[in-house]
Amino acid sequence: FIREEDMKEEKQIFGVLVLCSLVYTAYLQADGNPHGWDRIRRCDQQDYEVPCGPCEGIGGIPYGSENDQIDLTTCEVIGTPEDFPEPHPIVWGTQWTLPLAYEILIGKKTDPFCFQTFPGNDSVGDLCYRKQTGSKYYDMRNSLALRQDLELATPVGNISTIVLHQGKNFWIVNHLPWYAGGIHQCICTDIKEGGAGSQVFYPVQYNWVEKMVYIGRERIGVEYINEVMELNHWAFGPHHMWTMPDTGDIIRMWQPFNGLQVYPGGVGEGSVDPALFEEIPPTLCKSGGALFRIGCDDNGFPIPDEERKSRMQDRAKDVVKGKDMARAYEKVPRGHYKGMNFGEMSDVLNGWLNSSVSASPCSFWSVEEIQQLQALLYLARESQFDSIYQSTTDNRRLRHDTLKDLQENWAKLNELANSHSDTRFKHVRRDGHCHEAVMWYVHHISQDMKEILKSARIPIPMLSPARHGLCDLQQNEEGEKICQAYR
Repeated sequence: FIREEDMKEEKQIFGVLVLCSLVYTAYLQADGNPHGWDRIRRCDQQDYEVPCGPCEGIGGIPYGSENDQIDLTTCEVIGTPEDFPEPHPIVWGTQWTLPLAYEILIGKKTDPFCFQTFPGNDSVGDLCYRKQTGSKYYDMRNSLALRQDLELATPVGNISTIVLHQGKNFWIVNHLPWYAGGIHQCICTDIKEGGAGSQVFYPVQYNWVEKMVYIGRERIGVEYINEVMELNHWAFGPHHMWTMPDTGDIIRMWQPFNGLQVYPGGVGEGSVDPALFEEIPPTLCKSGGALFRIGCDDNGFPIPDEERKSRMQDRAKDVVKGKDMARAYEKVPRGHYKGMNFGEMSDVLNGWLNSSVSASPCSFWSVEEIQQLQALLYLARESQFDSIYQSTTDNRRLRHDTLKDLQENWAKLNELANSHSDTRFKHVRRDGHCHEAVMWYVHHISQDMKEILKSARIPIPMLSPARHGLCDLQQNEEGEKICQAYR
C-alpha cells in the first residue's frame, strides 16, 4: 500500500484497525456523550449522577452512532452486589490461547473505507464499526508478547492479518486480497495514545482487571455464540465486562466507543505454542520480505520517530519537485491524451493503459471488484494531488461527499442497479466505476507508486468505449439515482 514516506501520521496506517481489541485506551472519559446514547448503550462507571446498575451499559452489536443503530443484547437482573457480596475475582491468565474471538472494533473514522480506524479515548465525531474474528495468543511468562490472527471485514472485502506486540514494538502483517495482487504488506510501528505523543503502550498486562468494579449479576445474551448466560457484571469508566460466576472467566466485554468482544471459554491460565512467537520480528517485515514494508528498518524493527519524520519531509520535497506535481497543476490534458468525443478519448486512454499496466476491459469486472480496487487506490494515493484539485474545484478532485458514506452511496446503489427491471443499469453502474477507478489511478497516484503497483501486477480496468445514452432519458427515481452517480 503506502510506503512510510507517503504517510502523514502514524495513526493513518492501514493496519491500526486491529490495535485496540485488547484494552489500550484510557479508562475514563467525560466527553459529554455527544451521540446522546442512553444508559443501556453507555453508562460510565464514573461521572454518572446515578451510578450504573445491573443491566445498564450493556451494549450489543452496533452498526452506527445513532442511539438506535445497535442490536442491543438482552438482560435480566438477578441480583446486586448486596445479593452476591463475594464475586469470584476476574481471571486473566499470564499465558493462554483463545482459538476464536468475535469482535466489533469501534474507532474514529479517518477514511471512507474504515481501514485506518483506531479506538480513541472519546466518542466525539464520526465513528467506524468493524467486525473481526480470529484467534489470540498471550504469553507473559516467556515471550512477553501478544499475537492475534484475524479476519477483518471491510466495506470492500475481508483482510487476513497477523498482529504481534512485544515490548514497545508492534508488527502487522497483512495478506492482501486478490485486488491487491494477493501480496503481503508489513507495518512496523509502536502504539501511542491517540496515535501521537511520547507515551508508548506495551502489551496489556494480566493484572489490568484489578481496576474493575463489581456491578451485579445478570442473565445476559451473549452475541455470536447465541446463548443467554448468567454472568457477573463489572465496570470501570466506560469499560464493561461479564464473567462466569464460578470461575471468573471473561466471556464478554463492551466499551461503547472502543468495541464489543466475545471470548468463548475465557482467557484463564493456560498454555501457548512457543513456535508462534519464534519469528519476531516477522521475516516479511525484514529487508527482502513483503513487497510493501511500512516503517520497517532492514532488520524488521520500527524506524525511530525522528528518522521517520525526516524521510517524510524528504519524500514531500521529492514529490513537489517532480513531474507529478506539475501535471497536477495542468487542468487541460496534453494533446496526445485528448479525443474528439467520448469514444475516441476512451480509446486513447485505453491505449495508454494497455502499454503501461496490466489492464483488462471494463466488462470483465464486476462493480464490487472495481470498488475493491478503488479502496487500494485510495490508500495508495498521493494526498498532495487532491489538495491541488480541491483548491481549484478541478474535476479530478475526489468527491468526499460521496465517499463519506459508502454504505449509502456505493452499496445501496449496487443494490438498486442489481434489482432494477432494466438490466442495462448494471452496466451503467459498472462503467461509471471503471471511469472513476481510471481517474483515480491516473490523477491521484504518483509515478513511483504506479511502478510499485505495476511490479505487484495490480490490474486496472479499462474505460468503457461507449457512453450510456440511457441516462439522457427520463428515468424513474431508482434509475435517476444510478445515473446521477454515473454522470
